[in-house]
Amino acid sequence: MNEWKLREKLVQFIKTWPILIAVFLLSGLIAWGAVHLFPPLQRATADLFIGIDITRVYDVSSLATYAKAEPFNVDDYKNWQLSQVQGIATSESIADLTLATLRNLDPYWEDVSTEEFQDMQELFWYDVGMWRLQIQAPENEYALQGVQAWREILLQDLSRLIRESEDVLELESRMRASNTSISQLETRVTEMELLTAEIAAIRVELESADPQQGMDDSTREDLWLLIAGAAEEDALWEQILDEIPERDQPRLLYIHWLDQVLAAVESDLESHQAIIEALVSDHELLTEDYLREIKEAHGLSASLYIREETTQPKIIETYPDTQIALLGSLVGLLIYIIIWVMFSERQRENT
Repeated sequence: MNEWKLREKLVQFIKTWPILIAVFLLSGLIAWGAVHLFPPLQRATADLFIGIDITRVYDVSSLATYAKAEPFNVDDYKNWQLSQVQGIATSESIADLTLATLRNLDPYWEDVSTEEFQDMQELFWYDVGMWRLQIQAPENEYALQGVQAWREILLQDLSRLIRESEDVLELESRMRASNTSISQLETRVTEMELLTAEIAAIRVELESADPQQGMDDSTREDLWLLIAGAAEEDALWEQILDEIPERDQPRLLYIHWLDQVLAAVESDLESHQAIIEALVSDHELLTEDYLREIKEAHGLSASLYIREETTQPKIIETYPDTQIALLGSLVGLLIYIIIWVMFSERQRENT
């Protein structure tokens, strides 16, 4: 049986050195020629900073309606805002505006369609912070022109939308104030309803006793404190509190006095409920305006801020010719070695 000996194989392989040299040179030449015959696209990049001022983020739950999502938390809000920015940056409208600018700079862009320009774009981002815009073009000059114009148009459009979103912030503030007012009035209505129930119970108790019997001081004081604690600061309630019967007066007078209190409570309830209905109606209108303004601002908020980095767009350097040729030569050698080993092994099996 023939044995495969490493030393003998190395010696045989080294004896083919003229072929090795030829393969090395030819592979490098082929790689170099291929790169020059089919040159890779040139890439230029420009940076943009995207941030969110968290101190200006308030109640974002209503945005879920516009976003067609589950109710937001702050992280959801941030991610949604950034996804909106990404959508705008790579949109057809931004591509159209950028191309309009580029066509005034160089005739090359006249033949580039909107779809082709979008194919030339790449956007790299992970979170708030630095975003990288990249354009691939046949020449360095075109790549630099494209990425510079893209960044400028995007910055202008995002800045405009953020300015428009200031209206959203103002509406958001009014909505918070409206919610607070509604909550306070609803709390007051609940308190008045509880007071009505307590007064009704006290009235039944007073009616069950002798109407001419005098009211003891302790019961009178408890009754006054109950009404005073729920009274509003206005002239009507001050008058009612002042008209409480004197000490040792018959219970019948207190029953009549409680009827006045109930009438005042009923009046307040009707007034507060009417105000609540009006506030709820206004709040619904505010919400409609809010969502409309959000839509006009493409979902962007005044909490978003953007700035252009001072660094100029730059070209991403491709490998130089020497590296391309060397890499091609090494790949060619590897392929030659594999073929030589396979051919040598087949010869050994046939002998």
